[in-house]
Amino acid sequence: MKHIYILLIILIFISCSSAPMSKNTQNNPVIVPEDFFGMVHAGMSATEEEFKVINDMNIIWLLYTFYWSGTEREKGVFRFSGNDKFVEKALQEGKKVAVTLGYSSSWISEEVGNGHYIPQKFIPDFLDYVEALVSRYKGKVSAWQIWNEPNFNHFWKGTNEEFYNLSKAAAQRIRETDPDAYIVGGGFMRSPNAFIKGMHKAGAMENLNALSFHPYALNPKWSMRVYDNFSKVLSKINFQGDVSISEIGYPSGGWYPHKVSMKNLPSHVVKIMTGAAVRGAKNVLWYQFKDHYNLNKAPNKIDSEHFFGLIYPDYTRKNGSWAYQLCARFLPGSRYLKDLPIRENIPSCIASFYFVNEKTGINTLIIWNSVNLKQKIKVTASAALTIHNISTGENSILQDESFIEITGTPVILTWESAAVPKISKK
Repeated sequence: MKHIYILLIILIFISCSSAPMSKNTQNNPVIVPEDFFGMVHAGMSATEEEFKVINDMNIIWLLYTFYWSGTEREKGVFRFSGNDKFVEKALQEGKKVAVTLGYSSSWISEEVGNGHYIPQKFIPDFLDYVEALVSRYKGKVSAWQIWNEPNFNHFWKGTNEEFYNLSKAAAQRIRETDPDAYIVGGGFMRSPNAFIKGMHKAGAMENLNALSFHPYALNPKWSMRVYDNFSKVLSKINFQGDVSISEIGYPSGGWYPHKVSMKNLPSHVVKIMTGAAVRGAKNVLWYQFKDHYNLNKAPNKIDSEHFFGLIYPDYTRKNGSWAYQLCARFLPGSRYLKDLPIRENIPSCIASFYFVNEKTGINTLIIWNSVNLKQKIKVTASAALTIHNISTGENSILQDESFIEITGTPVILTWESAAVPKISKK
């Protein structure tokens, strides 16, 4: 996933201004998909214990890489047992499986080196691996993503043009093998404008249903700026498919500049999920499910890769997991209404996001102060409001007229009524 090069990207971005969290780049009303919430590296153990937490957190999409090196260690000899177990358990639990296809295999390593490059003469072999997987899991895998972060030298060592050719050929082979397959291109690190335009010009998007990207940045506001830039580029090339965030997350330790404290992790989760939802994303897959080590057990405190999880390997939970669970409980299937709630003398720095869910009858209001200052507001409603603690998952009932202190930490309110609350300055 991430590595030392992320520092360069984040430092370049420090000088950029942030985007409004509520910007809606869609012309049509935004409805949050029922399968909006996903997780990277969740469920591979296929154990009851792991899937209990997955179900508790309302995770729908499970993303893993079915490595060529693990699937076809010897040319023409395919092994599927580990992947079979994962896929069958995921389907049994009602989940959707997304698979990343990559990278090289050991039997071409003498020419490939580190495994993040496919020479032209080995593309037919790579396509055989692709076809073998798609044939086996047709109707079971819900999305196929071609490669990961190809615009990043760590994951693709060839030229841009070589990758365009590989991606185009892989998408065509998937489509030929399964005409109904959902094919995702990109997996881009952030929004590489020239790379995207080159891929489009090469015809490598012809069979794609979606493009995915990883909007890593120092904070959620800046991640949403990356999202807005990505949408702008796709509009310029007239890409009509879905937009997926196939990776986003924040380590709670280590040296990465976008490291976040445990205190602020829940806020980052809610702000990312809300910002992507109101922009019309197809889904968001959080990176990642587990830390590498249990609490205070990591042998290396410097490596941020150890600390990206929302839970620990022993299935105890970080507070960010409760924020994820609340969002995944209330946002799917809801309709975002950008002109509500009723705001009376509310300063623009206080962001509010109003979601109506006709199916469940539970409506949701998410509020925070974008300048991270304390400010009290009055919430008036004709129905009982429930206020949820994003760090613990606990909740309490508010009176018909209550005062709430709004800070940079999001507040989630829910209620079961068509009545529209009003927020006003104290």
